[in-house]
Amino acid sequence: MNINKKQFWEDKIIGWEDLRYDKKETNFNLFEKTVDKTNNTLLFRLNFAFKILAPLIKDKNIIELGCGSGFLAKKFIESGAKSYTGYDISENAILRAKKLIKGHNDLNKINFFAKPILQLEKFQSDFVFSLGLTDWLTDEEIDHMFNVSSKCENLHSISEKKFSFYRILHQLYVYFSYGYKTKGYSPRYLSSKKICQKLEDCTQKKTYEFRDKKLSFGMFVSTIPL
Repeated sequence: MNINKKQFWEDKIIGWEDLRYDKKETNFNLFEKTVDKTNNTLLFRLNFAFKILAPLIKDKNIIELGCGSGFLAKKFIESGAKSYTGYDISENAILRAKKLIKGHNDLNKINFFAKPILQLEKFQSDFVFSLGLTDWLTDEEIDHMFNVSSKCENLHSISEKKFSFYRILHQLYVYFSYGYKTKGYSPRYLSSKKICQKLEDCTQKKTYEFRDKKLSFGMFVSTIPL
């Protein structure tokens, strides 16, 4: 695969977020817009992660990997978190994340950094979570993510490797939108059993799985009982 991952996300992330979270129809083709309207799985995923974590994070430190523009940062601080730190490969996303928190009362509690996964060092935090990040990581990157998060409680969404009409539709959209242009750089569908085993091996904690029809072919794996 001959592609600059960082440049891919610098070019894509802002328009991708605007379409899915703000519903601004910019920089996307008709097929992508049609697929987006079939469900609200990404918004459900975002809200689900917040619903699970919010009651647990009072006076706790929380890290989001693949944070994009950090849409949950202020919500977590307002829910009592001691700190929120977001990491993303895209500098464009991090710049927007910093703009979005300007003027917030607890600005000193929020930090954003542009870093690829393999450059992250061991976290000393209470919670680490990611939404959709694992789909874009290699096995090496997933292993590293779990290793640096091994002392934390973990919550991660994955796109599950199983038969699904919407997964097939998603594969088609990915291919025609950018997959063929990037010579195969596209999200992966993962085995929940494999991911849970990796997480258990790194954290030495029991893992839990959560599925919901509103997540379509997505699911959550976690060290937190859901």
